[in-house]
Amino acid sequence: MSRAIIPAWVDRQGRVWLDTGQTHRDSREPIIELLNGEAKGSLGWVTNQFGPLESLSINRPKNGTA
Repeated sequence: MSRAIIPAWVDRQGRVWLDTGQTHRDSREPIIELLNGEAKGSLGWVTNQFGPLESLSINRPKNGTA
């Protein structure tokens, strides 16, 4: 079974940020969002505001089942 990878990061306070699948129009960086939706921005902005970020990944089956 193949798996999809969702890029994810954790900030210095232990909060999880997920890739939204969007790209910032000027910087071309991925746009990431807090898991709870409270903040959203380009990877560079989030790193400057909440970093350093540690890269994580979350794997899930492509068909959505565990």
